Amino acid sequence: MKDFKNKVLVITGAGSGIGAALAREGVKRGMKVVLNDIDPKGLENTAKELRNLGGEFAVQAADISIYENVQSLLKLTLDTFGQVDMLCNNAGVTTGASIWEVPVQDIRWVNEVNLLSHLYGMNVFIPQMIKQGTEAVVVNTESAAGVMISGTAVLYHATKHAGVAASESTSISLRQHGLDRIHVHCLVPSFIKTTIHLSDQHRPERYAVNEDPYYSSEPYKSGLRRSAKAVLAGTSVDYVGECVFSAVEENRFYIFTHPEIIIPAGDRVMNMVNGKNPDSTYAL
Repeated sequence: MKDFKNKVLVITGAGSGIGAALAREGVKRGMKVVLNDIDPKGLENTAKELRNLGGEFAVQAADISIYENVQSLLKLTLDTFGQVDMLCNNAGVTTGASIWEVPVQDIRWVNEVNLLSHLYGMNVFIPQMIKQGTEAVVVNTESAAGVMISGTAVLYHATKHAGVAASESTSISLRQHGLDRIHVHCLVPSFIKTTIHLSDQHRPERYAVNEDPYYSSEPYKSGLRRSAKAVLAGTSVDYVGECVFSAVEENRFYIFTHPEIIIPAGDRVMNMVNGKNPDSTYAL
């Protein structure tokens, strides 16, 4: 996609971080934007920024990990702007600790937001893109954690690896069905200064931090400290919007904010090829 003016951009997780950066960049390029986030206050902040930029936008404050809310997001988009040209499945959360330490509710929560919401987005929006018969774009925000491994943040690695594979497979499937006009892109950022380390603030009520001993344990607390240290030392989020739109213009599937992560990702693959046991390729 080369021309963005008057096209319609839909972004999940748009209340802060990468989602908000994508919204700002879209408006700067003349797009109309539909914002989704579970955090009403964050949405209000992004909406204020877009208003100051003179942007046209609509807002949905809803938990995008619930399928019906994804359907409602498409309805809002069509009712407001009549079409959808670019979908950014960007919502994401993280939690630390080893898989045998986390409560089952965290397994469900991270999978629902990081993986299922992205699958729901493609399931609901791509049929509309097909129906329109025009060029369209899907950008799935995954992570460097989806192309390499470490011994921490197991749930994050698992969901992001799945998201990368889902993006790759969907891209191939669209081409196999003769739907080359719909382009899928996979955003693979390394550490960016966002608020993902504060994911607990955006838990839906059904997965709220409770009296489970895990939430007062050292594994839980150390996971929060590691995440905050890494994220706050990351690259400015303002860079990501331009990075994504440039890749869309050039039809590059993989969007690496930090090209150097290709090296440890390659090391992981070579370990497989050479029959070596898994070894950490990602520092967190």
